[in-house]
Amino acid sequence: MPVLHALKLAVAVVLVLAAVLAPVAADEFRWQVDEERGEADLSFGAQPVVRYMFAYDTSTPARRAETFKPYHHVFGPGTGALITKGIGGLYTHHRGLFVGWNDIRFDGNRVDTWHGRAASQRHVRFVERKADANSGTMTAEIHWLDSQGEPFLAETRTLTASKILNPPWTSISPRIAGPGYAWRIDWSTKLESRRGQITLGGDRQHAGFQFRAAQAVAEANAARYIRPAGFPQQPEAFQVGDAGNPPKHIDLGWLAMTYELEGKRYTVEYFEAPGMPKPSLYSERPYGRFGAFFKAELDEDRPLEMRYRLIVSSGAAPLQEEVAKRYSRFASETAE
Repeated sequence: MPVLHALKLAVAVVLVLAAVLAPVAADEFRWQVDEERGEADLSFGAQPVVRYMFAYDTSTPARRAETFKPYHHVFGPGTGALITKGIGGLYTHHRGLFVGWNDIRFDGNRVDTWHGRAASQRHVRFVERKADANSGTMTAEIHWLDSQGEPFLAETRTLTASKILNPPWTSISPRIAGPGYAWRIDWSTKLESRRGQITLGGDRQHAGFQFRAAQAVAEANAARYIRPAGFPQQPEAFQVGDAGNPPKHIDLGWLAMTYELEGKRYTVEYFEAPGMPKPSLYSERPYGRFGAFFKAELDEDRPLEMRYRLIVSSGAAPLQEEVAKRYSRFASETAE
């Protein structure tokens, strides 16, 4: 009996030691959804990566203004800091990663999903949500609603976030160390008409797929830009209108914005897939909004598909040449 007891004790000790000495499981991506708040958080291990804001509440005018369109917040790699703007601040309708047009026409109607004063975008359901050690993906069905609350367009929006290696950039002095990795965010959407022919119009300051940095960037007018060779090379925002034939500052392919928040530098690289409608008019503002806009038409037999990639890094800003290489790889992957 003592022998059996000793054997059991030895086995127990071995199991405890195995548990203690076993390697910690690798970090993985994971979704956590709060339906009541209308938030879906994607994390990598203990780090937040993106947050999908999908609440829709028309119970009061104030609540409607806060929830008239879904968008994605972005967090800084290695810092966990929220680096995008939400409700309030300069231009409250600018929120994280968002899309809309301020001049949409169909059936004699004219609506504006950019400002959302009458029209709106409503999250309907999650089509898919998955995550593993390599990435986290979500696909949502979103209805674009006219002033009567009736859908005129159905959107299928997909976001995939992954972790990529990010070398220590040396383009600014003194050198700012980064965590050695960045977030890669692939964003795509399919827009399908529910009301015949639809024209998406507007201007580069109020339409398209855009990124808005946190409010503190606006307060300091701190956004600076990196552009492809052949375009203006000033770090300050290059601000132009839509006049001209062709207008200025179009078809860049990629554009990067860099800014500081609470002593940390972040850079967002914005890649537009080849094959998108042209001309693509690029917009950049010192307060931290940037992206591209184009005009397009769609109907029930011709949906519009959009595809972009963002590389979000912290630490020193990347060299122009490195951003160009990353864009070339993306363009090769997505070329028709």
